[in-house]
Amino acid sequence: MRNWRQDAGGEGDVRLADLWMVPYADLMTTMVILFLGFYGYSQLFQKKRVEFEKTVAEIQKELAVDREDHKKIQIREKESDAAEKIMAALAQKKETKVMLTAQRIRVTFASPMLFNSGSAELKKGAETVLDPIVKALEEIPNAVNVEGHTDNDPVSGRGLYKSNFELSALRASRVIEYFIGRGLDPGRFSAYGYGEHQPLADNATEDGRAKNRRIELFVVRQ
Repeated sequence: MRNWRQDAGGEGDVRLADLWMVPYADLMTTMVILFLGFYGYSQLFQKKRVEFEKTVAEIQKELAVDREDHKKIQIREKESDAAEKIMAALAQKKETKVMLTAQRIRVTFASPMLFNSGSAELKKGAETVLDPIVKALEEIPNAVNVEGHTDNDPVSGRGLYKSNFELSALRASRVIEYFIGRGLDPGRFSAYGYGEHQPLADNATEDGRAKNRRIELFVVRQ
């Protein structure tokens, strides 16, 4: 009886060990598969996250470009509106000319509208010509270049000016000073004097000389 119990007990221990080994192996296999699944999912998630971030970055870039384009369109519209207001205000003044191009707004005044012969001081009534320009420039921040031009006749004015260069530069400066006095930002303006050296017409005729005596204002478009 004693030997049978020992044999029986021994066989029972072997069967019990075998019984636990199978589930343990299955558990380890399942855990390995699970961890591999988690790893694969994390790699896939990382790839998708990178793709998502790249897509978001591209969308943000496109939106930024769209906003910039929209801003440029708005600026262009304001510039065109300013040019139209200047044209409307000066339409009845035959000695002025307004031209709008892709690069600038160009306003040309015959010098006698603003200055007496041989003088660099604004004449009475010049404000009726310049004030519409002031109102238009108040609505846009653009840089403005003002140029003075003369014919080739020697300067008069009782010797106040040494040359047509000086006279033309002072006239351009007086126009800018008027704008600044009306509250416009001084940093926007530049003055140039070209004397008789950039004529529009032939100085051999009175009509040609009259065309060459002028002030030109350029609003630089953005």
